[in-house]
Amino acid sequence: MKWYKPLALITVLLLFTVTALCACSAQPAQEAEAATIRVVVTHNFGQELMFDETLEVLPGTSAMEALTEIAEVETAYGGGFVNAINGVRSGYTSGHHTQKDWFFYANGIWSNVGALDYTLHPGDIEHWDFHGWGFHTFIPAIIGDFPEPFGHGYEGVVYPTMIAYQDGWERDAKHIASRLSQLGVASVSITSISELSKKEKESCNLLLLGTMDCQPISELNQVWGRLGFYAHFQDDKLVVVNSKGKATDEYGAGAGLIQATQSLWNPKGIRACENVVWMVSGTDETGVKSAIDALINHYTEFRYAYAVVIANGGIIKLPR
Repeated sequence: MKWYKPLALITVLLLFTVTALCACSAQPAQEAEAATIRVVVTHNFGQELMFDETLEVLPGTSAMEALTEIAEVETAYGGGFVNAINGVRSGYTSGHHTQKDWFFYANGIWSNVGALDYTLHPGDIEHWDFHGWGFHTFIPAIIGDFPEPFGHGYEGVVYPTMIAYQDGWERDAKHIASRLSQLGVASVSITSISELSKKEKESCNLLLLGTMDCQPISELNQVWGRLGFYAHFQDDKLVVVNSKGKATDEYGAGAGLIQATQSLWNPKGIRACENVVWMVSGTDETGVKSAIDALINHYTEFRYAYAVVIANGGIIKLPR
């Protein structure tokens, strides 16, 4: 009987090794007999709320099924395309021929499958927004369902969260990590941007904390149009465009910015619906500080938003 003790030790060591290897990998969300989810419906890039309802759904419930439980829904193209919600109808099918439609996000991530094919999981936020797509037809991620997608991921798969900070912002990174933990987000780590690994960039949810000159933020900024952004840094200013892509506002010293996209560094591309990158930045250190403060202490003020600028003492939802 002496072999039981070493066998048990080997088993424990194996379990520890597997756990350690899985620590930086996507983890499936735990299933329950019934799932509590939210269905959010907004207009104009989250500027106007139609409704925000919490409901219980059975395992295997699709996003379409949940939506039809609480709203009047008209579909087209075989039932997979949402044509209208509570009478608000697609610009094309309504006969007005305007470039406005319903867009579906799961936990703040643009869905690469239709609502019929997206299976809801516990804690999911199903977010529909009706807006024009004359400038961006594809907006990979939004910030207004915070703390998602850090808490519940996409289709039940949750990627670890890494807060990468520019030198001098470590304390603030810890404060953001603490807030995320308070909001129920598991597996939150911090690291300096100089030590951020290629693997972490490819496979983690990232919050990038730094000024517009910070290397990864600058890299995102260079391809801002492809990433679905409505704000970008140009020279020493923050330039904001409207839903048609026309520059409407410029902000100088002290302006902060929070915006999101799917990871530019994911080998599968920015339509993979896996990990996201949030830019928590600004034109200067004061701007970064204001963005950090908004994220930690005033996140309810940007609920439903696609992105925000923090300037002139306020939080401005984008695009306008």
